[in-house]
Amino acid sequence: MIYLQQDSELYNNDLRAMIMAFYPGVKIVEAESKGMEFDFSFIARYEESQSEFAIIDKSKHISQIVQGDYRDKQVFRNKLKRAIYKILCEYTDRVLPWGDLTGVRPTKIAMAKLTCGCSYEDTVLHYKNEYEVSDKKARLATTVAVHEKELVEKVDKLNDYCLYVGIPFCPSRCLYCSFTSYPVGVYAQKSNVYIDTLVKEIEEVAKRQQGKRLVSVYVGGGTPTSITSELIDRLLSAIDNNFDLTNVLEYTVEAGRPDSITVDKLRVMKNHNVTRISINPQTMNDKTLSVIGRAHNSEQTKEVFKLARECGFDNINMDIIAGLPGENIDSMLYTLNEIEKLNPDSLTVHSLAIKRAANLNQQMDGYKDSIHKDMDLMLDTVGEYAVKMGMQPYYMYRQKNIGGNLENVGYSRENKECIYNILIMEEITDIIAVGAGASTKLVFHDENRVERVENCKSVDDYIERFDEMLARKDKYSKNV
Repeated sequence: MIYLQQDSELYNNDLRAMIMAFYPGVKIVEAESKGMEFDFSFIARYEESQSEFAIIDKSKHISQIVQGDYRDKQVFRNKLKRAIYKILCEYTDRVLPWGDLTGVRPTKIAMAKLTCGCSYEDTVLHYKNEYEVSDKKARLATTVAVHEKELVEKVDKLNDYCLYVGIPFCPSRCLYCSFTSYPVGVYAQKSNVYIDTLVKEIEEVAKRQQGKRLVSVYVGGGTPTSITSELIDRLLSAIDNNFDLTNVLEYTVEAGRPDSITVDKLRVMKNHNVTRISINPQTMNDKTLSVIGRAHNSEQTKEVFKLARECGFDNINMDIIAGLPGENIDSMLYTLNEIEKLNPDSLTVHSLAIKRAANLNQQMDGYKDSIHKDMDLMLDTVGEYAVKMGMQPYYMYRQKNIGGNLENVGYSRENKECIYNILIMEEITDIIAVGAGASTKLVFHDENRVERVENCKSVDDYIERFDEMLARKDKYSKNV
């Protein structure tokens, strides 16, 4: 437990993000109670001309002075982050591969530099000099940005948009998951009513998007294939009947859980011209699958993958997670060897993040000694295997509370990338989202701002407050 003392909340998020980068999952409190024991105290004292930041424990006192007016956030923020990072480096006797960068989208920096005409090498140096990013991560971010820049050139950022459709049901809840999802077995009866409501929202949203060009459809969740093939058919029919799909560059259904996929569901998706699916093992180690609450085993993953190929899918992504409970580099090597035999078209690796709402966070004491092992080495190894399979990194993002302050990376063969992943991460086009827990992003380029319009997370609230969901969108819509 860490005690945070600050006399201003202005940089609260920055302080917490940097501390959590070094101590993922550790509780940070700002009020002492009797009997509390702390690993250390982090103190932030702000003044108009200079501010002091310090770490204090029973044997150490490490501090940094930052010059300047703390109220000038545009100038002071980067100085503050650099100072906090240096203190934590000294205290822990280690450095982080991403330096003092804590944001979700590290490639935005490279995209901006490359767009302004900077060379590849100058962009790499900018990461290293300004943020103390390692050479390896600076090159990864810049390589991804180069690839992204090429892919988004085919998109009209002012007139194109993406459609996200949320299915908030899963066969079961995974240990690490914090997404809005409900066990489909419990909600089996309500799933019909949910799809009825979702179809209504699709119809209304389609009317409001007339005159704009739809370039990507992404059906995610949850696990979209946890509902019946009949409901999938009804949903995809509603998309077909209400949207002009002529200019769609890709049509993704995140099938996800192998235990939710059947030949009937695959055929339904193929009949509706779905071009890309995900089959996500997370790991090919059966013992780990049992620990994290996945109801399938590695053999099922292999069988479903082959079935998808037989049904004609030639763009299949697989997701894996680095740093799962009990896994090390040997576990990852086994997973990668098994995946290489299947020969997917893209591979996405996620670094385990301990999210507040996940069961893993609630049960942290039982797992803290068996997670996040060899994570950076695992990520390097995934990259090596991806290159062996003919893939290159094409998108990347980060999350709060990732062990080692690491990243998630998508690798793909040429022309098998998911453009939706780039567009939502780089906030280039509008993302119109429908369904419970779905978040619409409207990008106002002239004003350099993004408006987020959230749907109710609860399935029951989404069904009962449907008119409110539409009203929220209409409030910010560019077409109303």
